[in-house]
Amino acid sequence: AYIPLDNRPVNKERVEYLSQSVGIKLLMPEEHLYRTALDNMEPNPDGSTLGNREALLAWVKEMDKTCDYFIISLDQMLSGGLVGSRWLDNTDLTFEYEIADTIIDLCKNNTVYLFDTVMRLASTGSYGGYQLDEYYKLREYGQVARKPLSGSDLTVENIIAGYRFDANGKKVSTPLPESALEKYHASRTRKLVIADYILRNAGDDLEFIYVGVDDSSPQTTIQTNEIKYLTKLIGDRGVLSAAADELGMCCLARMATHLYGSLDVHLTYYGPGKNQAADEFDIGTLAGNVEKHLVCLDVKETKTQGEGLQVLILTRGSSQDDRDKIFSQLQKNLKENLPTVLLDVSGQASRLSYTLFEESSLPVGKLLGYSSWNTAGNAMGIALAQGVARYAYLTAVGTSTEESDAGFLQSMTFAYVKDVFYKAHGGSAETSGNAGRVCSVATILRRINQSPIVTSLAPYGESEHATVAASNFRYPWNRTFEMTFDITVS
Repeated sequence: AYIPLDNRPVNKERVEYLSQSVGIKLLMPEEHLYRTALDNMEPNPDGSTLGNREALLAWVKEMDKTCDYFIISLDQMLSGGLVGSRWLDNTDLTFEYEIADTIIDLCKNNTVYLFDTVMRLASTGSYGGYQLDEYYKLREYGQVARKPLSGSDLTVENIIAGYRFDANGKKVSTPLPESALEKYHASRTRKLVIADYILRNAGDDLEFIYVGVDDSSPQTTIQTNEIKYLTKLIGDRGVLSAAADELGMCCLARMATHLYGSLDVHLTYYGPGKNQAADEFDIGTLAGNVEKHLVCLDVKETKTQGEGLQVLILTRGSSQDDRDKIFSQLQKNLKENLPTVLLDVSGQASRLSYTLFEESSLPVGKLLGYSSWNTAGNAMGIALAQGVARYAYLTAVGTSTEESDAGFLQSMTFAYVKDVFYKAHGGSAETSGNAGRVCSVATILRRINQSPIVTSLAPYGESEHATVAASNFRYPWNRTFEMTFDITVS
């Protein structure tokens, strides 16, 4: 049973495709129960703009009668979604504690994977009357370093008390009105207090929690003490890293490794960015963030070349020589039938994708995972979740089913079209069928349909597949960033 973060494609369709690709039946509530409506969108049937927490609570209780595994977004259950978790500022948490207690009880007799976020530095544009101006001003305000806390001083009360003051104890200046600041601080307080309650009371009954740091920064910020506190509280029950939109996929992939068996991965970095911040939204280094994702997926790194799942990573600051080297290694891996994931966090996705889809005849269908999507944290979560889950599944079942192959094709097609095409063209549906443009949808689909897919690993096997098609490109959130489309495997 799966409660998604919200109804954006990365939390809905991508998780549905991934689950099908590994033989897991995913049960979800009706979409209007976890849908977010921005200011420029129609509200939900009940008139709300956030998820229906009462209905979701009832749904979880009903699923408890038949399901043994749960993947639950705390943001959705407690705040009606990611946007709601940044917006709600109520101080009476009676209902929130009721939900939390239900989740805590659920952990006692089920395998429960929770995921949550550290509230991001800024607000949500186009919600509650806020626009980009408020987003940038709040992000600037949140980026100011606060006094670092440690030891016995690192408490919820002290973290909250320090929200208004910089590292020197001086009040942080901002052109924002006092009402906006009060709301911002109240939302942060609410979110931190609820997370503290759940982590303190769930104990060892909780299978795993993955906390993503939403829209962060490598420097010391208003989030830093929250991150330190939650990391300490989580202990060995979970992991915290920079990312948000891949949390559901990662929890599903962790479930797959628990069901089918863990595995080894071999990492190879190309470019100078391994030990640098992966991008401007990271809170550590690229290698450190990848390691956190491996912990989340419950897999181990092997230093032996060619052993386990091969993960090729193109970093920031990479040169043409780096791109040539990673492509050469990718060719070698696929020729030698080594299961491989390609992760492009260079920030220049169109350069490598041009080589992949326009300049070569590489069998792109044989890759087990791919992403160049959005922030580096999101991209690594998506690609690693795809590859690790499919690898674990193929290792356990021997030969894949036709249904799982269809899910895998949908998962990879979504990754290629959304990550590659969107990056190249800004997600404009008007160019989606134009084969004359670099990495057009038509080109990507043709290359997928020309390539076999991996259907077994021991022994290695690959096969042709049914035809993949994409249609009905649309924008349910009225923004190109959330472009989605239908994928059929005929």
